[in-house]
Amino acid sequence: RGTRAVMSSPEMETLVQNHGLSLRGAEATKPPFSYLHAFFKAMSSPYDRESNPDGYVNLAVAQNFLTVDAVQRRLSEAMRLPQPTTTACYDNMRGSDRLRNALARHMRRVIAPDADEESIHPDRLCVSAGCGAVIDNLFMTITARGDGVLIPAPYYPAFDNDLKVRNGVHAIAVQGVNDESLPNLQQIGAAIEHATAKGIEVRAVLLTNPSNPLGVVYTNKEMLKLCRAVLKEGLHVVVDEVYASSRWCGGDGDIKFVSALNWKPSEFAGDDWALGDVQKAMATHLHCVYGLSKDFCASGYRVGVLCTRNTMVIKAMDNVGYFCAVPGPMQFAVAEMLEDEQWIDAFLAENSNNLKQARGVLCGVLHNAGVPVVNSTAGMFVWIDLAAWMGAQTWAEERRLWSACFEDEKTKLVMTPGRDCRSATPGKFRICFAAVKREALVVAASRLVDLLGRYR
Repeated sequence: RGTRAVMSSPEMETLVQNHGLSLRGAEATKPPFSYLHAFFKAMSSPYDRESNPDGYVNLAVAQNFLTVDAVQRRLSEAMRLPQPTTTACYDNMRGSDRLRNALARHMRRVIAPDADEESIHPDRLCVSAGCGAVIDNLFMTITARGDGVLIPAPYYPAFDNDLKVRNGVHAIAVQGVNDESLPNLQQIGAAIEHATAKGIEVRAVLLTNPSNPLGVVYTNKEMLKLCRAVLKEGLHVVVDEVYASSRWCGGDGDIKFVSALNWKPSEFAGDDWALGDVQKAMATHLHCVYGLSKDFCASGYRVGVLCTRNTMVIKAMDNVGYFCAVPGPMQFAVAEMLEDEQWIDAFLAENSNNLKQARGVLCGVLHNAGVPVVNSTAGMFVWIDLAAWMGAQTWAEERRLWSACFEDEKTKLVMTPGRDCRSATPGKFRICFAAVKREALVVAASRLVDLLGRYR
């Protein structure tokens, strides 16, 4: 009882006493981010030019509606095919053989074309109901309650909840020299020292490349330098590559995306780290996450996959995968879709073009209004800076501006506040430009500019 009182708030204790919840259950009643209420209100009354022109536009959800019709048609075709009776039966809880083979081939061909076959072997894949489930189960196997995970900030706003709600793991934000830079080794070391002083053991670093919320691609040199140092210290490295194919720039001046699955032990080995030790570290402590939610406009399909060489992690996922397995008919249809490589290539090209055009529409309006925007080349976000419109550079002022965007009758716009993304400074916001069709995006951008013109 004494330990519970120290760990919990009076509000949580009330839930425990009055509703029969465990402390863990009480903690799960907390919303995963600060704007959840706005999210649901906007969903209940969305903008529609004809039926609801004064409705809300929700640009706080990382979904891609731009090319969803093409995916729905292709999956529907697959669903109409005769399915073996095995799709109605228990199967490998890490995914059917057919689906894991299809995913492995797709990842080798599209995500990591320079990877060797063993790096993305079907036996190394664990399929679960979305990347959230993958991350939840992975950190259940590699961390203990009370451990810490370093995450370069700003980052995906639900990571805090994803790590804490069931596993009790602390997300620790680590800032770089600016928003677009990964933290350097000194900043990583300082974060570990600070956590240790608070009694938190850091067990892993979690990176997202391409970045959510920035939409930038980190250079392979940056990634290798950071991950080499972390792996050498015995920490796990988890690389979330769920936006790997959601890229639209590929010119000479653009940073090339390189999957962590392409990395070779020779790139880490050196005088201070023997090749054999590198191979062991990569085999046990390097993990990659991918899924269909973003690249395939399919967040509702709930298909995520972990790629790891750690055989004991895979064995553990065999067990916990039972609780979040993808339904057999969906596995069949997704495998059928992924095996259609001609369709995949055409779809990814169409989706890339749609993303580029939507971002161009939004950024054109924002640039004309003088709103600073990070130069993104991937994902479905723009990271904007509205600090110049705030009366003071405080988190309270950021919240006031966010609330005005949501509550103003002429605006009714939901964005992700920078504080939820662990921004270093107030006034930054994430806008998901693929969350709505282009017409609604134009309306949202115009509404925002109008509000800024009269906001003080």
